[in-house]
Amino acid sequence: MFDWEVFRQACLALISGQNPYSVGQGQMLFFNPIWTLIPLIPMALLPTFTGLLVNAAVDLIALLFVARHLKLTHWEFFCVAICPMNLQSMVYGNIEWIPLLGLLFPAPLAIIFYSTKPQATIGLILVTLWIEWNKTRWKGVLLAICPTLILVVICTAIWGLPPIPGPHNPGQHSLFPYSLLLGIPVLIVALMNKDRRLSLFVGPFVSPYVTFHGYLPAMFALRGKWLVLALVISFIPVVLNIVA
Repeated sequence: MFDWEVFRQACLALISGQNPYSVGQGQMLFFNPIWTLIPLIPMALLPTFTGLLVNAAVDLIALLFVARHLKLTHWEFFCVAICPMNLQSMVYGNIEWIPLLGLLFPAPLAIIFYSTKPQATIGLILVTLWIEWNKTRWKGVLLAICPTLILVVICTAIWGLPPIPGPHNPGQHSLFPYSLLLGIPVLIVALMNKDRRLSLFVGPFVSPYVTFHGYLPAMFALRGKWLVLALVISFIPVVLNIVA
């Protein structure tokens, strides 16, 4: 079952009054927060393949807005768009574009977007809260997280807790715990500099569960030759998988 079919069925379950967390089987389950489905509902109402294509188009448009916000050049955006993580996300119908859209909004809305895939955005969440703490201390932090906490309480009361992806999930490509040797120092530097762009690199390298396309946010943290180098490196597992 492709990722898009899981998201599509979860959307259809939601609008028909069923529990989206009952969708899927085995390791292919819907386990994102319920509010992840809201922007996907219009596409889920389309035929499966049409919805997949529209999601891919939305992915590119959304990432273009994010790239402009982060001041990537046209060439740098091209590198991100053609990286195998983004191509896989589009082909499989995943939604890496949703958490990244949080960059376009103030903290209370941003955290809602980031929380749709916290394994990819934990660095962004921590740096965003640190920025709010430095502005107005606890008041800023509470204002930033309250909307998301309210959604968590409401969704948990209605639909229960989401399933947790296991270590044998077919999409699991985490390098944890060895990746902490890279992720933790980058997180410290991002916090010291209140750098949301750099914090994009953190999530995939501190999370125990990361899919291959889950490394896409890290690409937005890079620039110039480092981005090109990362693009080249990202194709290595693809080539190895082909020749294996």
